[in-house]
Amino acid sequence: MHASPINDPCLDEISRLQLERNALELDVAGYTVVEDVLDPDLTARGLEAALKTFGDRTGKLPNVETGESYDGYFVQRYLLLRDQAFEEIIMAEKVLALIDFLVGQDCILSTLTGHIRGEGCGETLPTGYLGLHGDDTTPMPSANYFNFATVNICLTDVDEASGCLAFVPGSHKLRRQPTGPERVLAGEGANSNAVPCVAPAGSAIIWPSHTWHGSWVSETPGLRVTLAELFCRPYLQTYEMYRETVPQEVLERNSPRFATLMGMDTITG
Repeated sequence: MHASPINDPCLDEISRLQLERNALELDVAGYTVVEDVLDPDLTARGLEAALKTFGDRTGKLPNVETGESYDGYFVQRYLLLRDQAFEEIIMAEKVLALIDFLVGQDCILSTLTGHIRGEGCGETLPTGYLGLHGDDTTPMPSANYFNFATVNICLTDVDEASGCLAFVPGSHKLRRQPTGPERVLAGEGANSNAVPCVAPAGSAIIWPSHTWHGSWVSETPGLRVTLAELFCRPYLQTYEMYRETVPQEVLERNSPRFATLMGMDTITG
């Protein structure tokens, strides 16, 4: 006699890709790191495309080695349709398997954003650190399920000296945003529960929307460059209007799952 099997496509994919430990970390700690979600070629193409986008829009091409003209923290939105490398990056199978686990296989992409962290503080981030926060924008208390899930794709190595992400393990179970004092990451009163999260280039750092996270100040010259992917359930308003703007040729060269991420299967406006 054998026990009845549990058949679930999401669980089958997690097992196929050997991501069981990562799924458990998402449930227990509220974040996980998966290495080698991008191969070196795609990582390099993604980095080149991100730097070019920043350069085209600001007039200053970022230099990863020196960090010149990019002190502090910089963000550029609406990256997806700038380069085909970004289309490939959002389809990374290990990432999507864990995103399905968090927000369902019918989820859609809300935004693909480029982040550059340079040395010290700057006009865009006077404190030098990004305070702790959650990515769920719905009213508190947050739902007892996840509406959003976030992925940071590391296009360069991310270590403590370069201003890595900070997480408060288990904070996703509190179902609320941190208070003002709980947001602090440096100096007197800094949240002692925050821990660093380092990851090599080509990795993905994944967390559900309830988890408190931020980033510390960079203490080294040069730049760390990441892509922030935000996925949401299909009944929510996205940050970026992909369904209304994605060209037909982009849909045709990608899989049906890409179209789902673009919102082409949603029935609400």
